[in-house]
Amino acid sequence: MTTEGPKPQAGPEGAGRSSAKEWGDILRQIEDQVRREAARLVGLPEESPWDAIGREAGDSARRGAAQTVGLQDDAEWDDIGREAEHAARGTVAHLVGTSRDADWPAIGRTADEKVRAFLNDLFGRGKPAPSAPEQSEIKKDEPPIDPWA
Repeated sequence: MTTEGPKPQAGPEGAGRSSAKEWGDILRQIEDQVRREAARLVGLPEESPWDAIGREAGDSARRGAAQTVGLQDDAEWDDIGREAEHAARGTVAHLVGTSRDADWPAIGRTADEKVRAFLNDLFGRGKPAPSAPEQSEIKKDEPPIDPWA
């Protein structure tokens, strides 16, 4: 019986390192392609670095938001936010029936008053309660009463 030493591994020594290097090269190529496409999407040269791409993407988003709310392209985020809030508040104020320049508390009070008035009209608050029908007055072949009609 002969004892053999460890069997040699298949392939040249260091094959694991070359595989890792190959994968590293592939991933770098993918990263380069993604960076080039991102640069192209935001209108920068393909060789632009990630920080320039990020700045341009942020500027592009800010310009689009500014245009959406009716401001100039160079508007700052604070101005965009104020204008968006003002437009939303004006729309909600109009929907609840108060002036477009009303503040949020006034809008809330108006909405509360309208909902309360609607519910009071609907359920007859302040009106005398109808008397309960006698059991003999209920006819089983009649359809149910629609409270919304």
